Order: sequence, then C-alpha cells, then structure tokens
Amino acid sequence: MRAQDGTNTNFDVPAAGPFGTVGFGINPAGVIAGEYGDASNVLHGFVRAKDGTITTIDAPGAGTGPGQGTQCGSINPAGAITGSYIDSNNVFHGFLRTP
Repeated sequence: MRAQDGTNTNFDVPAAGPFGTVGFGINPAGVIAGEYGDASNVLHGFVRAKDGTITTIDAPGAGTGPGQGTQCGSINPAGAITGSYIDSNNVFHGFLRTP
C-alpha cells in the first residue's frame, strides 16, 4: 500500500502460503480487499482495515480443494465487497459482501 507521502507499507496475511497475498481493491478509507492462498492452495478473501487488522472472508458454498475458494475483487466507499468463489465442482459464482 502506498501512502500519499510516498511511503510503502507491505503486508501479508499470516495464513498465506506459497500463493501469497494479493490486494485488488482499496476504498477512500484505506480499507483493502483481496485474496490469499493457504498452504493447501485454497483461496480465501480478506479485508484489511486501515489499522492493519485482517479479516478472512470465505463465501458460503466456496470449495475447499486446491484452486477453489473465495476471491475478493473490489470494495466501495461504504465497505461493500464484490468477488467470486469457486465451488467444489470448480464452478465460478459471484458474491456481494455488505459491510
């Protein structure tokens, strides 16, 4: 994350495995939405508050096998998050998470 003064803040979700942590969206309040893969390569969404607190997001119905799970894409000023998840049959679905 890059601040207005040019400083960068790097962060990783503690449970992230070799896939790592990817931030996809940030809102004006500095809240970031993204995804990470765990040690079994299952995807999980996350939201990172401005204070650095990270909350995992697993959409209902998301698969738990390698390459399956939840992907958060964007976050609006109100904190609503859109994304997708891959179920246990490897089918993609969209979701909306309200604040």
